[in-house]
Amino acid sequence: MQQYILSSFVSRRGGGNKAAVVFDDYGMSYQKMLELAKKNNFSETAFIDFSKSDGNKYYIRYFTPTEEVDICGHAALASFQVLKQLGYLKDNIAYHRTKAGELKVLIEKEAILIQMKKPEDVMQLSKKIIMEIIDVKENEIIANKNGMIDVISTGLKDIILEVSGIEALRKLNVIKGKMIEICSKYDIIGMHVVSRETIEKNSDFCCRNFAPAVGIDEESATGTSNASLLYYIKKNDENFDCSRTYKIEQGYFMNSPSDIYARYDELADSIYIGGIAIIDSMEAIEV
Repeated sequence: MQQYILSSFVSRRGGGNKAAVVFDDYGMSYQKMLELAKKNNFSETAFIDFSKSDGNKYYIRYFTPTEEVDICGHAALASFQVLKQLGYLKDNIAYHRTKAGELKVLIEKEAILIQMKKPEDVMQLSKKIIMEIIDVKENEIIANKNGMIDVISTGLKDIILEVSGIEALRKLNVIKGKMIEICSKYDIIGMHVVSRETIEKNSDFCCRNFAPAVGIDEESATGTSNASLLYYIKKNDENFDCSRTYKIEQGYFMNSPSDIYARYDELADSIYIGGIAIIDSMEAIEV
């Protein structure tokens, strides 16, 4: 059985977010998958189950070091990059069978774009709750039109928090124990914090992502949360442009600068998240 280690959403500076992709030819058990994910200790390990895949449709499961999740953008990108590079993908469209449903994958010249689950407004939280879990000033929080903070899901439930600028984003710290408590109480994966002020001139947003409740203190590049971010922007920004692709920076404060591209398909009412992934290494593993 082969395992590949990739960096997803790499930028021209390198960076990216590492994920493991396992070619599961044997039908591994849940426990074996979890054990390997813990051993790898990446934010995500993807398992491509070839026994449940056919044609251009691939069944993939995703594990953090602590649990299985329905879908993961950067590990999905890694999975389809391996499939592309090894010659499994014959067309420029494939499909992604996940616990979040069957989703489309667009294979472009360099980048790969992954369709995310249809956005869902989960709930709204007060500024008071947000200030219990991060050390941010109230005047640095930008609330939605209702004066609240959105929780949105495109496969995973994330708090989408907009802050006033790059300095507020940079200095932000999470109160880890309290965040785990709040995420557990409301069944939320984590928090995606965004500034419209960016580091790179050609970027649209700069983000940080925190998910300690599932074993990820901070993540350098994410897929589902940036899809939720794009939906949040579409809802709250009258200047949102459905005809363009948005560039999102992440990981710049972790010494892992990553570029994520987000596109809203108005005709299909779908959000695609993509970027570039590279294979770092390959190894044989025993079940």
